[in-house]
Amino acid sequence: MKERDFINQDAARATEESQLNKPITLSLLLTYGLPTIFALVVMGTFGIVDGVFAMRVLGAEAMAAVSAFAPFFMIVLSIGAMFAGGGSVVVVKKIGMGLKQEARQNFTLISMVAFAIILSISVAAFIFPDTILGLLGANYEILDIARYYFRITVWSFPLMAMGTIFNQFIIADGKPMLGMGISLLGSVISAGLNAVFLFVFEWGIEALAWATVIGTAIPAVILFLIFCNNRNGTIYFVAPQMDIKAIGLSILNGTGALIPLLASAMVTVVMNNTLVRMDGIGAMGIAVAGMVTAMITTVSVVFGGYLQGTMPLVSYNYGNANHGRQKLLFKYNIRIVAVLSVILTIGTIVFADLLMRIYLPPGTELHDMAVRGLRIMTLSFVVSGFNGFAGALFAALNKGAIGGILSTVRAFAFNLPLLLLLPRALDLDGVWLATPAAEGLTIILSITLLLKLGKRYHYLG
Repeated sequence: MKERDFINQDAARATEESQLNKPITLSLLLTYGLPTIFALVVMGTFGIVDGVFAMRVLGAEAMAAVSAFAPFFMIVLSIGAMFAGGGSVVVVKKIGMGLKQEARQNFTLISMVAFAIILSISVAAFIFPDTILGLLGANYEILDIARYYFRITVWSFPLMAMGTIFNQFIIADGKPMLGMGISLLGSVISAGLNAVFLFVFEWGIEALAWATVIGTAIPAVILFLIFCNNRNGTIYFVAPQMDIKAIGLSILNGTGALIPLLASAMVTVVMNNTLVRMDGIGAMGIAVAGMVTAMITTVSVVFGGYLQGTMPLVSYNYGNANHGRQKLLFKYNIRIVAVLSVILTIGTIVFADLLMRIYLPPGTELHDMAVRGLRIMTLSFVVSGFNGFAGALFAALNKGAIGGILSTVRAFAFNLPLLLLLPRALDLDGVWLATPAAEGLTIILSITLLLKLGKRYHYLG
Protein backbone atom coordinates (compact mmCIF):
# COMPACT_ATOMS: atom_id res chain seq x y z
CA MET A 1 0.00 0.00 0.00
CA LYS A 2 2.78 2.38 0.91
CA GLU A 3 4.63 1.54 -2.31
CA ARG A 4 1.49 2.23 -4.36
CA ASP A 5 1.00 5.59 -2.59
CA PHE A 6 4.61 6.50 -3.30
CA ILE A 7 4.20 5.67 -6.99
CA ASN A 8 0.99 7.69 -7.18
CA GLN A 9 2.62 10.70 -5.53
CA ASP A 10 5.60 10.50 -7.87
CA ALA A 11 3.28 10.33 -10.87
CA ALA A 12 1.33 13.36 -9.63
CA ARG A 13 4.52 15.37 -9.23
CA ALA A 14 5.69 14.39 -12.70
CA THR A 15 2.33 15.49 -14.11
CA GLU A 16 2.52 18.90 -12.41
CA GLU A 17 6.11 19.40 -13.49
CA SER A 18 5.11 18.53 -17.06
CA GLN A 19 2.80 21.56 -17.03
CA LEU A 20 5.92 23.73 -17.22
CA ASN A 21 7.17 21.67 -20.17
CA LYS A 22 4.08 21.93 -22.37
CA PRO A 23 4.42 23.40 -25.90
CA ILE A 24 4.77 27.19 -25.80
CA THR A 25 1.48 28.60 -27.05
CA LEU A 26 -0.68 31.62 -26.36
CA SER A 27 -3.06 29.32 -24.52
CA LEU A 28 -0.32 28.10 -22.15
CA LEU A 29 0.85 31.64 -21.37
CA LEU A 30 -2.69 32.79 -20.67
CA THR A 31 -3.25 29.73 -18.49
CA TYR A 32 -0.37 30.87 -16.29
CA GLY A 33 -0.81 34.61 -16.68
CA LEU A 34 -4.55 35.19 -16.31
CA PRO A 35 -5.01 33.62 -12.86
CA THR A 36 -2.15 35.69 -11.48
CA ILE A 37 -3.51 38.85 -13.09
CA PHE A 38 -6.84 38.11 -11.50
CA ALA A 39 -5.28 37.34 -8.10
CA LEU A 40 -3.24 40.54 -8.02
CA VAL A 41 -6.11 42.71 -9.23
CA VAL A 42 -8.24 41.17 -6.49
CA MET A 43 -5.56 41.92 -3.91
CA GLY A 44 -5.35 45.45 -5.28
CA THR A 45 -9.02 45.91 -4.59
CA PHE A 46 -8.25 45.84 -0.85
CA GLY A 47 -6.90 49.37 -1.18
CA ILE A 48 -9.70 50.49 -3.47
CA VAL A 49 -12.44 49.02 -1.25
CA ASP A 50 -10.97 50.68 1.83
CA GLY A 51 -10.71 53.95 -0.10
CA VAL A 52 -14.28 53.81 -1.40
CA PHE A 53 -15.72 53.13 2.05
CA ALA A 54 -13.44 55.77 3.57
CA MET A 55 -14.45 58.43 1.04
CA ARG A 56 -18.12 57.59 0.66
CA VAL A 57 -18.94 56.80 4.30
CA LEU A 58 -16.33 58.45 6.52
CA GLY A 59 -15.29 61.46 4.42
CA ALA A 60 -12.19 62.96 2.81
CA GLU A 61 -10.16 63.00 6.05
CA ALA A 62 -10.52 59.23 6.39
CA MET A 63 -9.53 58.83 2.74
CA ALA A 64 -6.46 60.97 3.34
CA ALA A 65 -5.56 58.84 6.38
CA VAL A 66 -5.84 55.60 4.39
CA SER A 67 -3.84 57.16 1.54
CA ALA A 68 -1.09 58.40 3.84
CA PHE A 69 -0.69 54.84 5.11
CA ALA A 70 -0.50 53.33 1.61
CA PRO A 71 3.26 53.83 0.99
CA PHE A 72 4.13 51.84 4.10
CA PHE A 73 1.80 49.08 2.93
CA MET A 74 3.66 49.09 -0.41
CA ILE A 75 7.02 48.80 1.34
CA VAL A 76 5.92 45.63 3.10
CA LEU A 77 4.27 44.31 -0.07
CA SER A 78 7.57 44.89 -1.88
CA ILE A 79 9.36 42.61 0.59
CA GLY A 80 6.75 39.93 0.05
CA ALA A 81 7.04 40.35 -3.72
CA MET A 82 10.82 40.11 -3.46
CA PHE A 83 10.72 36.75 -1.68
CA ALA A 84 7.85 35.56 -3.91
CA GLY A 85 9.51 36.44 -7.21
CA GLY A 86 13.14 35.80 -6.24
CA GLY A 87 12.39 32.73 -4.16
CA SER A 88 10.30 31.09 -6.88
CA VAL A 89 13.15 31.61 -9.37
CA VAL A 90 15.53 29.73 -7.06
CA VAL A 91 13.07 26.95 -6.28
CA VAL A 92 11.69 26.42 -9.80
CA LYS A 93 15.18 26.42 -11.30
CA LYS A 94 16.23 23.65 -8.89
CA ILE A 95 13.10 21.68 -9.76
CA GLY A 96 14.07 22.03 -13.42
CA MET A 97 17.54 20.71 -12.52
CA GLY A 98 15.98 17.72 -10.73
CA LEU A 99 16.90 18.91 -7.20
CA LYS A 100 13.37 18.62 -5.83
CA GLN A 101 14.08 17.97 -2.15
CA GLU A 102 16.56 20.84 -2.00
CA ALA A 103 13.96 23.04 -3.69
CA ARG A 104 11.41 22.16 -0.96
CA GLN A 105 13.92 22.92 1.76
CA ASN A 106 14.63 26.30 0.18
CA PHE A 107 10.90 27.03 -0.10
CA THR A 108 10.37 26.34 3.59
CA LEU A 109 13.40 28.39 4.62
CA ILE A 110 12.43 31.34 2.39
CA SER A 111 8.92 31.36 3.88
CA MET A 112 10.24 31.37 7.45
CA VAL A 113 12.77 34.13 6.84
CA ALA A 114 10.22 36.33 5.07
CA PHE A 115 7.67 35.91 7.88
CA ALA A 116 10.24 36.77 10.57
CA ILE A 117 11.38 39.92 8.77
CA ILE A 118 7.88 41.24 8.12
CA LEU A 119 6.60 40.42 11.61
CA SER A 120 9.45 42.48 13.07
CA ILE A 121 8.41 45.41 10.85
CA SER A 122 4.84 45.15 12.15
CA VAL A 123 6.02 45.22 15.77
CA ALA A 124 8.22 48.28 15.17
CA ALA A 125 5.43 50.08 13.33
CA PHE A 126 2.97 49.41 16.14
CA ILE A 127 5.37 50.90 18.68
CA PHE A 128 6.28 54.04 16.68
CA PRO A 129 3.17 55.00 14.66
CA ASP A 130 3.43 58.79 14.94
CA THR A 131 7.04 58.89 13.77
CA ILE A 132 6.25 56.77 10.71
CA LEU A 133 3.03 58.61 9.85
CA GLY A 134 4.80 61.95 10.08
CA LEU A 135 7.35 60.78 7.54
CA LEU A 136 4.53 59.53 5.30
CA GLY A 137 3.00 63.02 5.10
CA ALA A 138 0.18 62.75 7.66
CA ASN A 139 -0.18 66.27 9.07
CA TYR A 140 -2.16 67.54 12.05
CA GLU A 141 -5.43 67.40 10.07
CA ILE A 142 -5.44 63.61 9.82
CA LEU A 143 -2.87 62.31 12.34
CA ASP A 144 -5.34 61.03 14.96
CA ILE A 145 -7.55 59.10 12.54
CA ALA A 146 -4.49 57.80 10.67
CA ARG A 147 -3.03 56.46 13.91
CA TYR A 148 -6.16 54.41 14.69
CA TYR A 149 -6.10 52.86 11.23
CA PHE A 150 -2.35 52.30 11.22
CA ARG A 151 -1.99 50.49 14.55
CA ILE A 152 -4.54 47.86 13.58
CA THR A 153 -3.62 47.40 9.93
CA VAL A 154 0.08 46.77 10.65
CA TRP A 155 -0.92 43.26 11.79
CA SER A 156 -2.05 42.47 8.26
CA PHE A 157 1.53 42.87 7.01
CA PRO A 158 2.82 39.33 7.69
CA LEU A 159 -0.43 37.82 6.45
CA MET A 160 -0.49 39.88 3.27
CA ALA A 161 3.16 39.18 2.48
CA MET A 162 2.87 35.44 3.09
CA GLY A 163 -0.27 35.34 0.95
CA THR A 164 1.74 36.93 -1.88
CA ILE A 165 4.59 34.44 -1.43
CA PHE A 166 2.35 31.38 -1.18
CA ASN A 167 0.30 32.47 -4.20
CA GLN A 168 3.46 32.64 -6.32
CA PHE A 169 4.54 29.17 -5.22
CA ILE A 170 1.11 27.61 -5.77
CA ILE A 171 1.41 28.86 -9.36
CA ALA A 172 4.91 27.39 -9.63
CA ASP A 173 3.41 24.10 -8.37
CA GLY A 174 1.06 24.03 -11.36
CA LYS A 175 -2.13 25.22 -9.60
CA PRO A 176 -2.71 28.79 -10.85
CA MET A 177 -6.52 28.51 -10.70
CA LEU A 178 -6.42 27.50 -7.04
CA GLY A 179 -4.46 30.63 -6.12
CA MET A 180 -6.94 32.75 -8.06
CA GLY A 181 -9.92 31.27 -6.22
CA ILE A 182 -8.38 31.72 -2.79
CA SER A 183 -7.47 35.35 -3.50
CA LEU A 184 -11.02 36.02 -4.66
CA LEU A 185 -12.40 34.52 -1.46
CA GLY A 186 -10.27 36.82 0.70
CA SER A 187 -11.27 39.90 -1.29
CA VAL A 188 -14.99 39.13 -1.16
CA ILE A 189 -14.90 38.53 2.59
CA SER A 190 -12.90 41.73 3.16
CA ALA A 191 -15.41 43.80 1.18
CA GLY A 192 -18.32 42.22 3.05
CA LEU A 193 -16.71 42.83 6.43
CA ASN A 194 -16.12 46.48 5.54
CA ALA A 195 -19.86 46.91 5.15
CA VAL A 196 -20.75 44.91 8.26
CA PHE A 197 -18.24 46.65 10.51
CA LEU A 198 -19.19 50.13 9.22
CA PHE A 199 -22.96 49.91 8.99
CA VAL A 200 -23.83 47.30 11.63
CA PHE A 201 -21.16 47.80 14.29
CA GLU A 202 -20.45 51.46 13.38
CA TRP A 203 -16.75 51.12 14.10
CA GLY A 204 -15.55 54.01 11.91
CA ILE A 205 -11.99 53.88 10.57
CA GLU A 206 -11.28 50.78 12.69
CA ALA A 207 -13.80 48.87 10.52
CA LEU A 208 -11.60 49.31 7.44
CA ALA A 209 -8.52 48.21 9.34
CA TRP A 210 -10.02 45.01 10.80
CA ALA A 211 -11.58 44.05 7.46
CA THR A 212 -8.14 44.33 5.84
CA VAL A 213 -6.52 42.18 8.55
CA ILE A 214 -9.14 39.43 8.24
CA GLY A 215 -9.26 39.65 4.43
CA THR A 216 -5.50 39.15 4.14
CA ALA A 217 -5.47 36.38 6.78
CA ILE A 218 -7.81 34.09 4.87
CA PRO A 219 -5.66 33.47 1.74
CA ALA A 220 -2.48 33.23 3.82
CA VAL A 221 -3.90 30.63 6.24
CA ILE A 222 -5.56 28.52 3.51
CA LEU A 223 -2.40 28.43 1.38
CA PHE A 224 -0.28 27.67 4.44
CA LEU A 225 -2.44 24.64 5.20
CA ILE A 226 -2.22 23.52 1.57
CA PHE A 227 1.57 23.57 1.62
CA CYS A 228 1.54 21.67 4.91
CA ASN A 229 -0.40 18.83 3.24
CA ASN A 230 0.61 19.07 -0.43
CA ARG A 231 2.39 15.71 -0.57
CA ASN A 232 1.00 14.94 -4.02
CA GLY A 233 2.51 18.16 -5.35
CA THR A 234 6.07 19.12 -6.15
CA ILE A 235 6.34 21.98 -3.64
CA TYR A 236 5.45 21.58 0.03
CA PHE A 237 6.89 22.26 3.48
CA VAL A 238 9.70 20.02 4.72
CA ALA A 239 12.27 20.38 7.49
CA PRO A 240 14.39 23.33 6.30
CA GLN A 241 18.16 23.44 6.12
CA MET A 242 20.06 26.69 6.42
CA ASP A 243 21.10 27.82 2.96
CA ILE A 244 22.48 31.34 3.00
CA LYS A 245 23.13 31.19 -0.73
CA ALA A 246 19.48 30.42 -1.48
CA ILE A 247 18.32 33.31 0.71
CA GLY A 248 20.85 35.62 -0.93
CA LEU A 249 19.82 34.60 -4.43
CA SER A 250 16.14 35.03 -3.52
CA ILE A 251 16.83 38.57 -2.38
CA LEU A 252 19.08 39.34 -5.36
CA ASN A 253 16.68 37.89 -7.94
CA GLY A 254 13.75 39.51 -6.18
CA THR A 255 15.16 43.02 -6.39
CA GLY A 256 13.38 43.40 -9.73
CA ALA A 257 10.09 42.96 -7.83
CA LEU A 258 11.23 44.77 -4.68
CA ILE A 259 12.57 48.00 -6.09
CA PRO A 260 9.58 49.02 -8.26
CA LEU A 261 7.23 48.73 -5.28
CA LEU A 262 9.74 50.26 -2.91
CA ALA A 263 10.36 53.09 -5.34
CA SER A 264 6.63 53.53 -5.81
CA ALA A 265 6.28 53.86 -2.06
CA MET A 266 9.01 56.49 -1.90
CA VAL A 267 7.51 58.36 -4.84
CA THR A 268 4.14 58.35 -3.08
CA VAL A 269 5.72 59.68 0.11
CA VAL A 270 7.34 62.55 -1.81
CA MET A 271 4.08 63.13 -3.68
CA ASN A 272 2.09 63.28 -0.45
CA ASN A 273 4.54 65.68 1.15
CA THR A 274 4.53 67.86 -1.99
CA LEU A 275 0.73 67.97 -2.15
CA VAL A 276 0.21 68.66 1.54
CA ARG A 277 2.43 71.75 1.20
CA MET A 278 0.66 73.15 -1.89
CA ASP A 279 -1.45 76.24 -1.29
CA GLY A 280 -5.16 75.48 -1.30
CA ILE A 281 -4.70 71.69 -1.40
CA GLY A 282 -3.31 70.38 1.91
CA ALA A 283 -4.41 66.99 3.24
CA MET A 284 -7.17 66.77 0.63
CA GLY A 285 -4.40 66.49 -1.97
CA ILE A 286 -3.30 63.29 -0.25
CA ALA A 287 -6.86 61.99 -0.56
CA VAL A 288 -6.89 62.71 -4.32
CA ALA A 289 -3.45 61.22 -4.81
CA GLY A 290 -4.60 58.14 -2.91
CA MET A 291 -7.54 57.64 -5.25
CA VAL A 292 -5.44 58.18 -8.39
CA THR A 293 -2.49 56.01 -7.36
CA ALA A 294 -4.76 53.23 -6.06
CA MET A 295 -6.47 53.07 -9.44
CA ILE A 296 -3.18 53.28 -11.36
CA THR A 297 -1.68 50.53 -9.19
CA THR A 298 -4.69 48.25 -9.56
CA VAL A 299 -4.73 48.62 -13.34
CA SER A 300 -0.96 48.28 -13.72
CA VAL A 301 -0.83 45.00 -11.79
CA VAL A 302 -2.24 43.47 -14.96
CA PHE A 303 1.34 43.73 -16.26
CA GLY A 304 2.82 42.47 -13.01
CA GLY A 305 0.31 39.65 -12.72
CA TYR A 306 0.98 38.39 -16.23
CA LEU A 307 4.74 38.53 -15.73
CA GLN A 308 4.62 36.93 -12.29
CA GLY A 309 2.48 34.11 -13.60
CA THR A 310 4.53 33.34 -16.70
CA MET A 311 8.10 33.88 -15.50
CA PRO A 312 8.28 30.40 -13.88
CA LEU A 313 8.14 29.07 -17.45
CA VAL A 314 11.22 31.16 -18.27
CA SER A 315 13.06 30.01 -15.13
CA TYR A 316 12.22 26.36 -15.78
CA ASN A 317 13.44 26.41 -19.38
CA TYR A 318 16.54 28.38 -18.42
CA GLY A 319 17.31 25.71 -15.82
CA ASN A 320 16.77 23.04 -18.48
CA ALA A 321 18.96 24.98 -20.97
CA ASN A 322 16.15 24.77 -23.53
CA HIS A 323 17.11 27.82 -25.57
CA GLY A 324 14.59 27.29 -28.34
CA ARG A 325 11.72 27.53 -25.88
CA GLN A 326 13.33 30.59 -24.29
CA LYS A 327 13.32 32.42 -27.64
CA LEU A 328 9.69 31.48 -28.26
CA LEU A 329 8.69 32.68 -24.79
CA PHE A 330 10.41 36.01 -25.42
CA LYS A 331 8.54 36.58 -28.70
CA TYR A 332 5.17 35.75 -27.19
CA ASN A 333 5.76 37.87 -24.10
CA ILE A 334 6.76 40.97 -26.05
CA ARG A 335 3.62 40.75 -28.16
CA ILE A 336 1.31 40.17 -25.21
CA VAL A 337 2.81 43.07 -23.25
CA ALA A 338 2.34 45.32 -26.29
CA VAL A 339 -1.34 44.38 -26.57
CA LEU A 340 -1.87 44.92 -22.84
CA SER A 341 -0.19 48.34 -23.08
CA VAL A 342 -2.61 49.51 -25.76
CA ILE A 343 -5.70 48.13 -24.00
CA LEU A 344 -4.84 49.51 -20.56
CA THR A 345 -3.81 52.95 -21.82
CA ILE A 346 -6.87 53.55 -23.97
CA GLY A 347 -9.28 51.90 -21.56
CA THR A 348 -8.16 53.86 -18.50
CA ILE A 349 -8.17 57.22 -20.31
CA VAL A 350 -11.62 56.62 -21.77
CA PHE A 351 -13.16 55.39 -18.51
CA ALA A 352 -11.27 57.67 -16.10
CA ASP A 353 -14.40 59.62 -15.22
CA LEU A 354 -16.37 56.46 -14.43
CA LEU A 355 -13.50 54.97 -12.42
CA MET A 356 -13.28 58.05 -10.23
CA ARG A 357 -17.05 58.02 -9.68
CA ILE A 358 -16.43 54.95 -7.56
CA TYR A 359 -14.98 57.35 -5.01
CA LEU A 360 -16.68 60.68 -5.68
CA PRO A 361 -19.83 62.12 -7.28
CA PRO A 362 -19.13 63.89 -10.60
CA GLY A 363 -18.96 67.65 -10.78
CA THR A 364 -17.07 68.17 -7.52
CA GLU A 365 -13.66 69.83 -7.45
CA LEU A 366 -11.98 66.72 -6.00
CA HIS A 367 -13.55 64.49 -8.67
CA ASP A 368 -12.36 66.71 -11.52
CA MET A 369 -8.89 66.89 -10.00
CA ALA A 370 -8.75 63.09 -9.66
CA VAL A 371 -9.94 62.44 -13.25
CA ARG A 372 -7.30 64.76 -14.70
CA GLY A 373 -4.60 63.18 -12.54
CA LEU A 374 -5.63 59.65 -13.56
CA ARG A 375 -5.59 60.47 -17.27
CA ILE A 376 -2.14 62.03 -17.10
CA MET A 377 -0.61 59.20 -15.04
CA THR A 378 -2.16 56.60 -17.36
CA LEU A 379 0.24 57.71 -20.09
CA SER A 380 2.89 55.70 -18.25
CA PHE A 381 1.18 52.47 -19.38
CA VAL A 382 2.45 53.04 -22.92
CA VAL A 383 5.93 51.86 -21.89
CA SER A 384 5.76 50.71 -18.24
CA GLY A 385 4.78 47.17 -19.23
CA PHE A 386 7.95 46.80 -21.31
CA ASN A 387 10.07 48.15 -18.46
CA GLY A 388 8.42 45.67 -16.11
CA PHE A 389 8.97 42.84 -18.58
CA ALA A 390 12.68 43.62 -18.86
CA GLY A 391 13.12 43.52 -15.07
CA ALA A 392 11.04 40.35 -14.65
CA LEU A 393 12.87 38.57 -17.48
CA PHE A 394 16.30 39.16 -15.98
CA ALA A 395 15.05 38.08 -12.56
CA ALA A 396 13.67 34.86 -14.07
CA LEU A 397 17.08 34.26 -15.68
CA ASN A 398 18.65 34.41 -12.21
CA LYS A 399 20.06 37.88 -13.00
CA GLY A 400 17.94 39.91 -10.64
CA ALA A 401 20.65 42.52 -10.17
CA ILE A 402 20.05 43.73 -13.74
CA GLY A 403 16.35 44.18 -13.06
CA GLY A 404 17.28 45.93 -9.85
CA ILE A 405 19.45 48.38 -11.76
CA LEU A 406 16.56 49.17 -14.11
CA SER A 407 14.18 49.80 -11.24
CA THR A 408 16.73 51.87 -9.31
CA VAL A 409 17.47 54.12 -12.27
CA ARG A 410 13.78 54.59 -13.03
CA ALA A 411 12.94 55.55 -9.46
CA PHE A 412 15.92 57.46 -8.21
CA ALA A 413 17.53 58.89 -11.35
CA PHE A 414 14.27 59.79 -13.09
CA ASN A 415 11.05 59.65 -11.08
CA LEU A 416 12.02 61.32 -7.82
CA PRO A 417 13.97 64.21 -9.42
CA LEU A 418 11.10 64.82 -11.86
CA LEU A 419 8.61 64.80 -9.00
CA LEU A 420 10.63 67.48 -7.26
CA LEU A 421 11.16 69.61 -10.39
CA LEU A 422 8.01 69.39 -12.55
CA PRO A 423 5.51 70.73 -9.97
CA ARG A 424 7.53 73.95 -9.81
CA ALA A 425 6.78 74.58 -13.46
CA LEU A 426 3.44 72.81 -13.95
CA ASP A 427 1.93 72.88 -10.45
CA LEU A 428 -0.41 69.91 -9.85
CA ASP A 429 -0.04 68.59 -13.41
CA GLY A 430 3.68 68.25 -12.74
CA VAL A 431 2.95 65.83 -9.90
CA TRP A 432 0.95 63.56 -12.20
CA LEU A 433 3.34 63.87 -15.17
CA ALA A 434 6.49 62.79 -13.29
CA THR A 435 5.72 59.07 -13.53
CA PRO A 436 4.99 58.88 -17.29
CA ALA A 437 8.11 60.96 -17.99
CA ALA A 438 10.25 58.63 -15.87
CA GLU A 439 8.87 55.54 -17.62
CA GLY A 440 9.59 57.13 -21.00
CA LEU A 441 13.23 57.72 -20.08
CA THR A 442 13.61 54.22 -18.62
CA ILE A 443 12.44 52.46 -21.78
CA ILE A 444 15.64 53.56 -23.51
CA LEU A 445 17.72 51.68 -20.94
CA SER A 446 15.38 48.65 -21.00
CA ILE A 447 15.62 48.26 -24.78
CA THR A 448 19.41 48.66 -24.68
CA LEU A 449 19.82 45.91 -22.06
CA LEU A 450 17.37 43.53 -23.73
CA LEU A 451 19.18 43.80 -27.07
CA LYS A 452 22.70 43.71 -25.66
CA LEU A 453 22.16 40.66 -23.42
CA GLY A 454 19.80 38.69 -25.68
CA LYS A 455 22.35 36.29 -27.13
CA ARG A 456 24.21 35.85 -23.86
CA TYR A 457 21.06 34.59 -22.11
CA HIS A 458 19.69 32.81 -25.20
CA TYR A 459 16.33 34.57 -25.65
CA LEU A 460 17.45 36.30 -28.90
CA GLY A 461 19.43 35.22 -31.91
